[in-house]
Amino acid sequence: MKSNDKKSVLIISCAALLALAVWFVYWCVSARYALLPMLYASLSAALFGLCLLRLIPSALSFEEPPAPEASLRNSRRDRRHPWAAIAFRVILLHIALYIIAYLFDLIRNGYSGGVLDTLRRLWLRTDSPSYLGIAKNWYVTEGDARFHIVFFPLYPILIKIFSLFTGGFFGSAMLVTTLCAIGSAIAAYELFALDNDRSTALFATTLLCLFPGSIFLLAPMTESLFLLTSLLCIYMCRKKRYLLSGLFGCLAALSRSVGILLMLPVFMEAAYDYFGGAALNRKAVVSRLAGCFTIALGTALYLVINKAVTGSFFTFMRYQREHWSQGLGPFFGTAAYQLQYFLSSLHTGEAALGLTLFLPNLLCCLAGLVILALSAGKLRPSYAAYGLLYYAVTSGCTWLLSGPRYLAVCFPLAAGLCALVKGRLERRLLALVSLVMMLMYMWAYVLGYSVY
Repeated sequence: MKSNDKKSVLIISCAALLALAVWFVYWCVSARYALLPMLYASLSAALFGLCLLRLIPSALSFEEPPAPEASLRNSRRDRRHPWAAIAFRVILLHIALYIIAYLFDLIRNGYSGGVLDTLRRLWLRTDSPSYLGIAKNWYVTEGDARFHIVFFPLYPILIKIFSLFTGGFFGSAMLVTTLCAIGSAIAAYELFALDNDRSTALFATTLLCLFPGSIFLLAPMTESLFLLTSLLCIYMCRKKRYLLSGLFGCLAALSRSVGILLMLPVFMEAAYDYFGGAALNRKAVVSRLAGCFTIALGTALYLVINKAVTGSFFTFMRYQREHWSQGLGPFFGTAAYQLQYFLSSLHTGEAALGLTLFLPNLLCCLAGLVILALSAGKLRPSYAAYGLLYYAVTSGCTWLLSGPRYLAVCFPLAAGLCALVKGRLERRLLALVSLVMMLMYMWAYVLGYSVY
């Protein structure tokens, strides 16, 4: 790295750390937490700062990482697309998990109906009824259903379309979820295979399927759709097909509010093309810019729906604030109040709430931040930047209920783990530990504990 480049990295790194420090001190002035939660918040801020220090030099290098080398023995095998095998494994995993969930309920509550009725009762909960309500009646302005406007429209639209073939909304929702889960696994493999050998790409794909919060890839919720569209957005961007990348990013933004964050990695990849020495004509530059801004079109369409239904572009924000006490705050503030509530639950006879809501949030958010901090310098800069921004936004909720669920669809975490864990035995142990944690989390979910 040239001396001028080193100077730029130093200046930007210092500015970023200073901004983080000022933000943290400003929060500390008004924070009213016990010592341990404050220390935990400090740890979260420090880990985030470490992420920035490791990310900034690689982000400013504008160098394309070398392509992975394939051995002569496995080169033909590496070029094959194991889509059928991946789809079969996802279907097998889902069937196994549905059966295990049924057995959990059978052991706890005894026989309470047929398999299909039990499946509906176990998985149609938390946000799922809201998505099915939108699919049936679209957005309305009266009763409790008026709060459905906070849920994004693409998943309910797909449920409505597929219900024409299934004859029911629940079956349609489960079909959409399963198809998107299969598609997201295949898309994940293709994306990870751009920078890794076959076994590493398959391992990263396996991790995405086995994160504790990945149980929501089985439920009639939008996670599997968002994961599919976000992976396709980044994959098309990496293949230099920016208009398609923007289209899939637009669909991701119509699936979840954080879909608009995909503008960051797409813009970074476009910047690498421009500053990295690629010969770009005017058409290529325009297509890259169009791809970036097409992603924001998904968010704009959602705001237009808010306006058409309720008369205001931002009704969803008001409902989130008034009905769910939900807003955007500092991620280190979330760390503090989550730990304080967890400790309080242990002393007030609400251990079940603490163990199934606050503890999983704490563990997953800390693990996600540690993974990003350790792997930020090893990951592709656009992935690390997206992971860091996604983490800050999703864990910065003023009332975080679904930390494992949000982080399960943050694909840089799987890529980061692959960069950190290299040995075959270590990877198998990691997959096993993740599976066990997933089963524990699913046990709490299907039995009606505070898992959202």
